[in-house]
Amino acid sequence: MSTDFKTVVSSIRDLPPMPVVAVKVLELLNDPNVNYEKLGAVISSDAAVSARMLKVSNSAFYSMKRQIKTLEHAIAIVGERTLRSLVLAASLEGMNKSYGLLEKMLWEDSMGCAIGCRILARRFASADPEEAFLAGLFRHLGKIVMNYSDPDAYRSLVEAAYSDGVSTSELEGQYFPYAHAIVGAAVLDRWNFARSLVMSTMHHQDLVISLDEEENGEALMRLTATVNLAGHICTKLGIGQREPDDDLDLLQCPGAKELDLTEDEVQGALAEVEEVFKENRDFFVG
Repeated sequence: MSTDFKTVVSSIRDLPPMPVVAVKVLELLNDPNVNYEKLGAVISSDAAVSARMLKVSNSAFYSMKRQIKTLEHAIAIVGERTLRSLVLAASLEGMNKSYGLLEKMLWEDSMGCAIGCRILARRFASADPEEAFLAGLFRHLGKIVMNYSDPDAYRSLVEAAYSDGVSTSELEGQYFPYAHAIVGAAVLDRWNFARSLVMSTMHHQDLVISLDEEENGEALMRLTATVNLAGHICTKLGIGQREPDDDLDLLQCPGAKELDLTEDEVQGALAEVEEVFKENRDFFVG
């Protein structure tokens, strides 16, 4: 796995670095003696990340009863595992060299899937909610990296896909040497993220996971199925898309089949994701 991923990473023209603040926060969270003051100081060193994190922590998505005004308060309230998710989300948003309509759509797609994954994980006990949030967040990291490394080629890809009425995945091979799923997995591997996040990113479309070869294969499959279904829900609702795909049959998507969901369960999840995303959109995407 490592050799192939190294080849993929070496093919990327301009690889984005792991966000500095995220690296420092992840290091601190591994220290049993870390305190909120240290964490707050590191996060506040990046004004954009700290502002985004405060904004998100005040969303209804995190069910806070009163307004959070300081980073230390936010850290104390949300807890370390959720803090990790928030900092990575805030850092990932700031990774773009520019921030136009295309970048906004990519970010909305990432956050929509992250929110959807957290909801599905809780609703169906299909995965750990915070791990699911990160898996959804990173699902299309490869697209963000493609756009970062060669924005002209990626924009041409998106325009061609729109003109032909197909998904960008179908045309990626004409513009880039590797598909976005492989690129995203390779970058996460380079950044030393957990194998579960690497593999769920790599297989979020096809769910081709060897249960015998992977440690905790069943759990990985359920996590990846959660990401797959959340991604299809975003497509159906038009989250991060030019327009909703009203004709998409969610019950037939690989994730719903793997989780063995009923029509009522899928429709209930769709309604909840739509409601929660609408309620929190301005906190996450605005």
